[in-house]
Amino acid sequence: MNNAIAVMITLLYIVIVATLVIKKYNSVFVFLVSGMVILLIFAIIGGNSIMDDKTTGNAVIDVFAYAANAFKSNASGVGLTLMMVTGYAVYMSHIGASTKLAYLATKPLSKIKNPYIVLSMLFVIGTLLKMVITSHAGLAMLLMAIAFPILTSLGISKLSAATVMIMCGFVDWGPNDSSAIFAAENVVGMPMMDYFLTYQGKTASILIIICAVFLPIYLRHMDKKDVSDGISVSKADMPHDVSCPAYYAILPIVPLVLITVFSFIPSINLDVVTANLLGLFFVFILELVRRRDRKEVTSDFSVVMKAMGNSFANVVSILIGAAVFAEAIKMLGGITIISNTLAAVKSAPIITMALMSMITFFAGMLLGSGNASWYAFGPLVPDVTAQMGVSTATIALPMQLSSGIGRCMSPVAGVVIAISGMAELDIMDIVKRCSIPAVVMYICNLVVSYSVV
Repeated sequence: MNNAIAVMITLLYIVIVATLVIKKYNSVFVFLVSGMVILLIFAIIGGNSIMDDKTTGNAVIDVFAYAANAFKSNASGVGLTLMMVTGYAVYMSHIGASTKLAYLATKPLSKIKNPYIVLSMLFVIGTLLKMVITSHAGLAMLLMAIAFPILTSLGISKLSAATVMIMCGFVDWGPNDSSAIFAAENVVGMPMMDYFLTYQGKTASILIIICAVFLPIYLRHMDKKDVSDGISVSKADMPHDVSCPAYYAILPIVPLVLITVFSFIPSINLDVVTANLLGLFFVFILELVRRRDRKEVTSDFSVVMKAMGNSFANVVSILIGAAVFAEAIKMLGGITIISNTLAAVKSAPIITMALMSMITFFAGMLLGSGNASWYAFGPLVPDVTAQMGVSTATIALPMQLSSGIGRCMSPVAGVVIAISGMAELDIMDIVKRCSIPAVVMYICNLVVSYSVV
């Protein structure tokens, strides 16, 4: 196939898939079936097996065997990790521990009189909570109940306060984050804590500091502009506490603490799944001691199981479909041709970093999902970096972070839709207010990632 034609067909395929997802077709179905169609076409026309020496003996059947292997490997590997992390996080929300943590973390800031200092500090606390409460929408809705009233009671506009709630989840980071786990284990090929300590933690921390300085300046300017345009700002009441004990605030961070501590003890190898299981065991014992209705406590285990099942349906399934989608893109050859061309350019790493990150940034914005964007295009990174002779993390890190940043300005993102409803604001007004911070953070992400990696 001619190189130009291969590139055009590859880009056309990506555009068609993206268009279907934007039009609300099921993303897992679109990724999986479209990928299998491409692989079947190559199997029928070329007769070459996608399974190589592990072939079933028939190139067409090999396509289905490849899809079956995608189910097996993702469900039992990184998929199990994501399901366990989700189960623990949802259980923490169920017993009120996540709300208690957020309330105790943000309550002291209500005593500070300068609203934009409070805004900046609440933003930092929110980004730290993102390591524990890994769902962007879940974190934002929790902060809406606790931090949003603090900001609006100090005179910050509802639109700017809502922007902070969304931007708190702009960086997907930490040992429990699904996209970070996928980046470490499936793309870069290193243990999660090594990836976090060596690359992601440093970059994310710098981006958070930059955003904590930029946000109050930008939002103060926008609020002043709103006032000059005659838009009034109504103050809200302060948030209320939840009923569970204060010490429950430490429970959501138990797995994170265990993973961090044991990462420095070479004789013990503690993975994310085991850390969350230890955390669940400890919390269930605590609940059995604290609550009188022990039968109800044991029934709460179904909350964990249902959350794990929902995680498989909503997150792990995207992993499976995206794996087949990514293989189809490789088979079409356009990305390989582009990477070979870039490899010949002297400043190729920074150009490739910018272009690949731009793909996940805009995909996150269009699809409304950082995971769908990253899972779809992340698997392409090892082949691209191999052609260029650079480390996989050089391209993977900014791509992974860009997908979450793009999600913050997506009108179809669950977090934006949820916050617009809770704050009673127009979705496009929120998207416009979030767009400048998101674009600035995308640019900063490229600069910081290139400097750190």
